[in-house]
Amino acid sequence: MTGDIRDDRLAKNETLFREHNERIEPHNAVHTWVNPAFADWICECADEGCSVPVRLTVAEYEAVRAKPTQFLVAPSEDHVFPEAVCIIRREERYWIVEKLGRAAEVSEKFDPRSRQPSER
Repeated sequence: MTGDIRDDRLAKNETLFREHNERIEPHNAVHTWVNPAFADWICECADEGCSVPVRLTVAEYEAVRAKPTQFLVAPSEDHVFPEAVCIIRREERYWIVEKLGRAAEVSEKFDPRSRQPSER
């Protein structure tokens, strides 16, 4: 598999998990009465079989989503694909990774917040 094809596949896998998290965000926002208001998200790593829950507040999730090339992953090297991402932040409950090169371009293209409503 060529590098570009692999990068595309990794980015698309992560984007699918991101789209899931985008759909559940309004439901997670109702947890604001809990202090701290942790909600369950799904790991956005490139492993298409991964479904590891990750606990973040809505504000923490929004900080990850501030850049379309950033993704949240479970806090373990098992959820990091170093050929396509670099770890930019390590927290006890989650890590933030950022896409590199071609994978970053694909992530930006498929970012649900960047697309027009007709493309979603």
